[in-house]
Amino acid sequence: MAQLTSIIDFLDGLLRTKEFTDDSLNGVQVQSSENNIRTVAVAVDAGLSVIEKAIASEANLLIVHHGLMWGAEQPIRGTFGRKVELLLRNRCSLYCSHLPLDGHAEVGNAAELARFFKLQEIRSWFEYKGNPIGARAILNKPVPIQYFTEAAQQMSGAISPLILPFGKREISKVGIVTGSGAFAIDQAAQDGLELLISGEAKQSCYHHCREAGINALFLGHYATETFGVLALARTLVEKFEVKTVFIDEPTGI
Repeated sequence: MAQLTSIIDFLDGLLRTKEFTDDSLNGVQVQSSENNIRTVAVAVDAGLSVIEKAIASEANLLIVHHGLMWGAEQPIRGTFGRKVELLLRNRCSLYCSHLPLDGHAEVGNAAELARFFKLQEIRSWFEYKGNPIGARAILNKPVPIQYFTEAAQQMSGAISPLILPFGKREISKVGIVTGSGAFAIDQAAQDGLELLISGEAKQSCYHHCREAGINALFLGHYATETFGVLALARTLVEKFEVKTVFIDEPTGI
């Protein structure tokens, strides 16, 4: 049986949690009095329904990508208060990793998505306030964008892809910033990449891609960010004597 403090120390070190500037409060957000960890649940979001499912699975640690605490302090009341109460009453701690999990070279959302697409020469890419939050990679043989859309159908929480096809028809150089990564379009074009893969688009993406002459593919915020927490679950199983469970609750976004 693993100790909560040992898992926290391991995750903080692996993810370099304290090195990132982020709106999210990364690391432990809610710590219960239970230090003996038997089951770890992982999920993309810390929604009330997700917390309920984690507790139903008898997890006493929930690890998420999108946590409860963003920026300014907030009173512990309303739905926020219910979530905190539910966690503490059931002796379940909450750990969050937002930007540190996006760009991590081993367990990050972007790198893991690159591996899912069988890309090679995966490198960290797109720095935000001093740290990478994405990945860039290549395919040895150029492929049409349909290669990615067909493979994406197997992603957890898959949605109908949005394609902005304003670049080369055959693609070998790819940049990835998961979630809301549309802001990386211009950088991808400057770096000579032929495709940017992200989660959700904004209205401005159409003209940015068209004017920059680059392809963009949006596969869903949720779908592109299941990879990191799943990689963390596999890592914890190898490192500690814990059971893990994935709380899969697609948002369709």
